[in-house]
Amino acid sequence: MPAPKPEDLRNLAQAPDDNLGGIEALWYTRAADLLNFPATGELVIAQNLVLAPGACWYQLVSVRESVRYKQAPKDLGRHGNSYAQTLTGTLARHTAALAAGLEALEGQELVALYRDHNGEVQLVGTPEQPLSWKDAYDAGLVSGTRNNYDWTLSGETPRRARPYLGTWEVSGLGLESGLVLGTAGGNIDIRDRRGNLLATVDAGRTVVLRSGFRVAFTIV
Repeated sequence: MPAPKPEDLRNLAQAPDDNLGGIEALWYTRAADLLNFPATGELVIAQNLVLAPGACWYQLVSVRESVRYKQAPKDLGRHGNSYAQTLTGTLARHTAALAAGLEALEGQELVALYRDHNGEVQLVGTPEQPLSWKDAYDAGLVSGTRNNYDWTLSGETPRRARPYLGTWEVSGLGLESGLVLGTAGGNIDIRDRRGNLLATVDAGRTVVLRSGFRVAFTIV
């Protein structure tokens, strides 16, 4: 990546708000379906990311407080730095449906969005430098021990993870309706799978959609 310009330098300070560790939620999609990724320019992505027709984001619902994100610089000498990107977490309890979903991820090139407990959202991976998926299963030894999959999304990118201020549409599979999520500020449209507008709510409100399968999804 090009060296920062002198005019890009600025004062650095801690935000005065609470600092909460950990990842609140994570979504992934195929890297090839990300159509308008801004590889250059500002680090912060303010415009909405556009996916290929029919594509959407899928939530990776892991064991509470098991998801972690790490970004480590790698010295490339005169070529500057690249960044090793690693997301890890745990999926509890083997099921047939979970095993089938994990098999579908094998060999896929992915990008991920995550939101931390401070409400900050970042995009990890790019169409040209995607993340790869790995998981390992441990059934445990006896009743009472953990039965779970430990998973990793990892890759290497030429820039840091990209803070994201836009919205993203989440798969409605298992729900009556799809969702559109966004960062704080502005409005959020809630649409069904056909794109019909169901409601528009202020960002920061909580909306629960309940399906006939008793599945709920919350926008926070």
